[in-house]
Amino acid sequence: MFKSDVVLTLEEKIVRIERLFDAPIQLVWEVWTNPVHIEKWWGPKGFTNPTVEFDFKVGGSYRIVMRSPEGVDYPVKGKFLEITPFQSFVISDLVDEHPDEWVQEVQKMAGVTGDRDILNSKLRVLFEEAEGKTKVTLFTEFASNQIRDGFANSGMKEGWSDSFEKLETNALPNPNQISLEKKLNHPQELVFNALSNPLTIDSWWGPSGFKTTTQSMDFKVGGKWIFTMLGPDGKVWPNTILYKEIRKFDYLEYLHGSGEENKNDDFLVNVYLIALDKNQTLVKMQMTFPDTNVRNAVIGFGAIESGQQTLSKLNQYLEK
Repeated sequence: MFKSDVVLTLEEKIVRIERLFDAPIQLVWEVWTNPVHIEKWWGPKGFTNPTVEFDFKVGGSYRIVMRSPEGVDYPVKGKFLEITPFQSFVISDLVDEHPDEWVQEVQKMAGVTGDRDILNSKLRVLFEEAEGKTKVTLFTEFASNQIRDGFANSGMKEGWSDSFEKLETNALPNPNQISLEKKLNHPQELVFNALSNPLTIDSWWGPSGFKTTTQSMDFKVGGKWIFTMLGPDGKVWPNTILYKEIRKFDYLEYLHGSGEENKNDDFLVNVYLIALDKNQTLVKMQMTFPDTNVRNAVIGFGAIESGQQTLSKLNQYLEK
């Protein structure tokens, strides 16, 4: 089993932390930038994240409330200062809402006094891929080396080590799988109906720039949905979905492939529609491939981005 340790080093005003993950960069980026995934892993062991607000765009804000096993909240917040897709992002890290006791303890470790603002920092997260693995490096920049040392001695390495272990266990899918998740502000039944209606599914299915055309759709166990997707470059992609299980209104299972007899390209898709409340549904799509190499090749072709674009188009369609 793959195992990687967290490495911490000190640079001028910076605590540098790095860790290697056994997953392609697109998957690691997804679990770092999608709030549905972030709530599964952020924070030390035993901590939960009852609030994850993540407006992932330059100038957008984020706020994550970490709750300790004792019920104490540690909110972190800030703004996205820079984003280079699949390479890095930079955020401000503000401690405005942290408990006074925590602020006093860290100030004591750093040997500083004054306003809590002095503990604010800037975090750059860098992603680098090599041979199917991804190295994540955190550069946390503080106001001084003195404050840097105070944070480094306050359990920073241990906290991030716990978070990374949770990321690997709770957020990253199995080596032969891709997992996509998105919260939609629409009722579960409405989302299910959009997935099962042959008259309207063409209006939203597929990545941005693609046009879907249904030849036939027999929405029942053992039935098939046969359709084509026309790409922006004019190439036509044949698709066939064979429904294996349907549970109204919360679950679909199907085989998805090209439908061409000379190709063995089917993969299994499990779709979970989880009603979070009356008007909010969590869509979870889990795709299982024959092996890791096939999974990684599909990721290289843009499967994660295409899947997220499709779910975003579904959300836009339902809003209309």
